[in-house]
Amino acid sequence: MDLNLPLCRRLRHICLVKKSLFFFAIFYYLLATCSSASENDQDIKNTKHKKQLIIANSKAWKPFSYIDTNGEAQGLLIDIWKEYARVNDVDVSFLLTDWNDSLQAVKAKEADVHAGLLWSEHRETYLDFLPGIVKIDTQLFFSSKLLGTDVRNYLESGRVGVVFAGYEETYMMKHYPKVKLIAFDNNELMLKSAFSGEIHAFVADFQVANFYLYTSQRPNQFSPVKHLYSGLIRPAVAEGQNRLRLELQHGFKQISAVDLERIQRKWIHVETVYPKYLLPMFFALILLLTAAYIFHLRRAVAHRTHELHQLNRELQRLASIDAMTNIYNRRYFIELLQQACDDNQTGLSLLLFDIDRFKSINDNFGHSVGDFIICAMVKTIKRQLPPEAVFGRIGGEEFCIFIQGLTPEQSQELAKRVQSSVTSSHYCQNNIRHAVSISLGAVYCEEANIDHQFLINQADHLMYIAKSMGRDCYQFNKL
Repeated sequence: MDLNLPLCRRLRHICLVKKSLFFFAIFYYLLATCSSASENDQDIKNTKHKKQLIIANSKAWKPFSYIDTNGEAQGLLIDIWKEYARVNDVDVSFLLTDWNDSLQAVKAKEADVHAGLLWSEHRETYLDFLPGIVKIDTQLFFSSKLLGTDVRNYLESGRVGVVFAGYEETYMMKHYPKVKLIAFDNNELMLKSAFSGEIHAFVADFQVANFYLYTSQRPNQFSPVKHLYSGLIRPAVAEGQNRLRLELQHGFKQISAVDLERIQRKWIHVETVYPKYLLPMFFALILLLTAAYIFHLRRAVAHRTHELHQLNRELQRLASIDAMTNIYNRRYFIELLQQACDDNQTGLSLLLFDIDRFKSINDNFGHSVGDFIICAMVKTIKRQLPPEAVFGRIGGEEFCIFIQGLTPEQSQELAKRVQSSVTSSHYCQNNIRHAVSISLGAVYCEEANIDHQFLINQADHLMYIAKSMGRDCYQFNKL
């Protein structure tokens, strides 16, 4: 600045410079504010356009999907969909309810997608399916009370629990139309009914049944007795939602195989975590047992050998005895009969019979009464048999007896005595008297080395002749 200028001009120049700087600062502030607002608007816009999905499934289908004690959605399928949301940057929420309600929610478009279910022709009419993500195996489970029961016979008239509107219900109705299905809203209610003794058989996915059984206090109460089918759990959308189906199919391809395996291993394979103090205790116990073993070697070996003999006898007994009637089961009875048929001894008598109109007893009075009548009848017949007779239960209400060394006359007399003893006995429970009779077929074979199945078929044929003659009688034939 020129110091020779008049003072007033110098002051005017300074004011002009200050005003310019002030207006420049205001302009820069407004520009920065607009830029920030634009970025915020863009963030809001992006947030508003983020994809949201409502996922439906069962609330009691452990370990695949369920609601925990805190009200949170848990399970293998839940974790897979959470992983889908993470890798595809979408929001998911879960609608977990009873099984049929979950299907209806997708059908009515109250939910965008079903988390996973098996394909069927009926479901194809209102759902479009994606590729499978998890494999399941479904089996028929029997309680310990039914072990030894012939599965095929039970599926002709027994009571079996299923989940209402589940694939297992459709499968059983198609393949076993005579079985009596007891439908429950979900797996948890079905398993509770099973544990309480209301049902003694149910159909469930092997992984689901194992999860409930081994988290209960009675893991050995039920056992799988028949594999029914295997299949893939597949997500599904409402029919016609092709754009959403293709979008989901593309999204699942973004999930790595490693992550899918990690999620499945978390829920299907349960690892046991041992406390830190267990290892030292284990080694201390080993040392103690070793010292005791050395000190008491002979005595311990003898005691252990005795225990093993007792255990083997008990295992053999359990493997050969029908749990309810305490007579031989079908497998062991047939084995003994085959041995007897292969012997050179002659004079083999075989009696085969079943309870007349037993199904109506179960239908009218319940299975507990039917079980009581079976046990009481077995006790009645046992009193008529000589000690050398072999008595077995070969079906639900079907029984067989064989004995060697009788004459034809003695064999026929035994058949008559067994048949009439049932008719003349009284079977009362809860002050109700039940009239019980049997139809019996008896064969007598003098020759040795005869086929055991031929004998059974002959006796079975005679039994049905007795039924055709009005039941409550016997038929005898000498081969």
